[in-house]
Amino acid sequence: MRRAVGQAAVYGVVKADAYGHGAPAVALELERLGIDGLAVARAAELEELREAGCGGRLLLLGGPESPEDLDRAVRWTAMPVLTRLDQLAAWRGWLRRSGAGRGPALDVVVELDTGMSRSGLQLSDWPAALDDVRAASEFRLAGLMSHLAESELAASSFTGEQERRFAAAVELLDSSERRSAPVHLANSSAALRRASARWTAVRVGGALYGLDLATLVDGSTVSGLRPVMSVKAPIVDVRHVPAGAGVGYRRTWRAPGAARIALVRVGYGDGFGTGLGGGEVLVRAVRCPIVGQISMDSLTVDVTRVPDVAIGDECVLLGEQREQRIGVGELAERAGIAAYEVWCGLGLRLPRRVINRGNGEVDS
Repeated sequence: MRRAVGQAAVYGVVKADAYGHGAPAVALELERLGIDGLAVARAAELEELREAGCGGRLLLLGGPESPEDLDRAVRWTAMPVLTRLDQLAAWRGWLRRSGAGRGPALDVVVELDTGMSRSGLQLSDWPAALDDVRAASEFRLAGLMSHLAESELAASSFTGEQERRFAAAVELLDSSERRSAPVHLANSSAALRRASARWTAVRVGGALYGLDLATLVDGSTVSGLRPVMSVKAPIVDVRHVPAGAGVGYRRTWRAPGAARIALVRVGYGDGFGTGLGGGEVLVRAVRCPIVGQISMDSLTVDVTRVPDVAIGDECVLLGEQREQRIGVGELAERAGIAAYEVWCGLGLRLPRRVINRGNGEVDS
């Protein structure tokens, strides 16, 4: 990412348990690698990262949802994101009542709605908000941001329109504010492909974990991105079934001939949902179909084509096995969901094993 974005600062998005990868471990590794800041979506995530030992800049996307959330942002020295003009008066009142306003000014990042129509100040409210932040001793402008709606679509003209709207808003900042307050518009796809959207910082989510959504849209590739997550489980049983035998609930799959069926202890209770059925897994680098309905705690695989398959063999549901690979995009297309939803849907019942290839340490 450093090579791709040049001089722009990089904020790593680790919300939703780092997209299902395990936020504390991912965040600590990113800080070890020199990330400029981390971004989360919920106040409770701030506490989790600080207690894990993260000491860098933390950005609370979406802003505090209550006085208690604002208290957490102050206590854990995070930068809340302002998304509505009325929040300034509410936050100022809380800071004064709690006594927190007598301490250092609260670093505030302002989000602008440049056309995604999801969150952020209306552009017409930006001049008043900027004047208010400048006049209030309780606040310090610590950033200006917006979010692109179609950055993964190379042919989108709307991305250019959002860039122009954002550029006009940036013009209101004075030279001191531009030096001290990071300005960021680009998410992963824009950070990798649109130099005009990088400004002084970028917010990178999916690309940190090895996925650029644009590759799923147009088939393009970005050098250097590799998937971070694999989902693997051992085969715990192998049984021979005769032609015509049904497998699983309702016997929705019938063996077309004599077959070998492997049992794998991963199911929809682990987030590997029923929508992922009908696809394939890897066993000894052979693509093997998932057969029958996925159960809560297990799934069944036709391993008839795998020579000498045995209990204990590794089954790859997501990831690589020798020259074969099953990517998150394949799983997402199979289930008709977003790629990020596959990651985020994987349950905590699946044990995470963190492998740090940077220093060779392995932690479970």
